[in-house]
Amino acid sequence: MKKSWTPKKEKIVAAALGGFIVGRVVLGSNVLTIPLILFAAALPYLIAKRRAEKRETELAALWPEILDHIISGLRSGLSIAETLVGLANRGPELSRSIFKECQTKLAAGAELTAIFTFIKVEFNDPVADQVCEVLDFARGAGSRDTAITLRTLGDFIRSDIAVRGEIQAKLGWIKNSALVAALAPWILLVILSSQPSTLQAFSTGAGMFIIFIGLALSVIAYIWMSRVGRIRTLPRIFLEAHR
Repeated sequence: MKKSWTPKKEKIVAAALGGFIVGRVVLGSNVLTIPLILFAAALPYLIAKRRAEKRETELAALWPEILDHIISGLRSGLSIAETLVGLANRGPELSRSIFKECQTKLAAGAELTAIFTFIKVEFNDPVADQVCEVLDFARGAGSRDTAITLRTLGDFIRSDIAVRGEIQAKLGWIKNSALVAALAPWILLVILSSQPSTLQAFSTGAGMFIIFIGLALSVIAYIWMSRVGRIRTLPRIFLEAHR
C-alpha cells in the first residue's frame, strides 16, 4: 500500500489560477493560457511527488540505525513491543512519529501483527518488510538468534544503501534533464510571446495545432525520461502476503 502524495485541491486551483493570470493578464495571450494553466496545475503534483520520494529515501536510510537500537534493546532483555516503544524516544528523529503512533496503538491494545503491518505501510520500503518479518517470526518462534539475524540484515542494508546512493547520484541528472528539456521550449515561447508577431502566428489554427502537439510531446517525453532514470525497487513480497 503506497502512501498518497496527491496535493490538496486548493493548491492545484491556486496554481492553475496563477497560470491563467500569467497567460491571460500578464502576457495577454489566449494561445498560451491553456498550456500555462496545465503546466501550473501539474506543479503541485510534481512537488508533492518529489517530497514523498525524498521522505521515503530518508526513512529507508534510517534502518541501520533503527536496527542498532532494536538489537541493543533485545540484548538488554526488553521485549519486542518494549523495544519498538523505546524507538519513539531514542530512535532517529525522522522516524519517531511513526513509532509514537505504534506506542499509542500498543497502549490501546493492538496486536504486534497489526503494528508490524502499520510500520510496513508507513515506511513503504522492502527493508521495513524484511525487518518486521524477522521480528514477527522471532515473536512467534522465540528465536534466540534474532539479534544475530538482525545484525546480518543491518550489514546487508548498509551495503545496499551505499550502492543505491551511488546509482541515484549517477542517474539523478536524468530526471533533472527531463524537467529542463520539458520546460525549456515553453519558457522560450513565453519570452518570444512578448512580440506581437509571435502571438499572431500561434493564434492561427496551425499555430494552435503545433502548441497542443508540443504539449503532448513534452508530457510524453518527461514521463519516459523519468522512467528511464528511475531505480527499480524491490517487490513488496511480505506486505502483499498479509493482504
